[in-house]
Amino acid sequence: MAFNLKTFLSIFISVCLISSHFANRCLCSIPTFFVNGGGFTPALGTWYGDPNGAGSGGACGWADDVRLPPFSSMIAAGNANIFLQGKGCGECYQIKCSREPYCSGNPITVTITDECPGACNDVPFHFDLSGAAFGAMANPGQADNLRNLGQVDIQFQRLIYDSINPKILFPHPFTLSLYISMYI
Repeated sequence: MAFNLKTFLSIFISVCLISSHFANRCLCSIPTFFVNGGGFTPALGTWYGDPNGAGSGGACGWADDVRLPPFSSMIAAGNANIFLQGKGCGECYQIKCSREPYCSGNPITVTITDECPGACNDVPFHFDLSGAAFGAMANPGQADNLRNLGQVDIQFQRLIYDSINPKILFPHPFTLSLYISMYI
């Protein structure tokens, strides 16, 4: 079988086009984001699951994959104004808290992977973070004390993918070969 440049380029372009649909939904850990110009907005933050746990991919369909990169347990469930009937899945936010002496005040980056229904909608914006993400907002040695509060006032801002400098990434390691095999 001879090398056919046209076939190779055709497959490569197809894979790029297909993957570009998924690329902005899994890149919160990649530094190709910019802040959505309005600054930080107040919200309520809570946590769920194990204190150092990953949370879940729940309503967005990622299940237990949220413990693995690119999520690395830095996830949150959003209330209706964040989850947006599923359209908020994969959106990235910077979140920080400033309650002394617990919070560091440094923003963390989380991905929306689930919906927080019910009482989460009693406030305009509510992030129910994984135990690991909630603890990541704390000053050194204060993660357990912060989690013991149960909830804390937070500030958030949405991150937007920089489409001028896109990356070709796949949500799972096997995805590239799957796309190529589907194409062939």
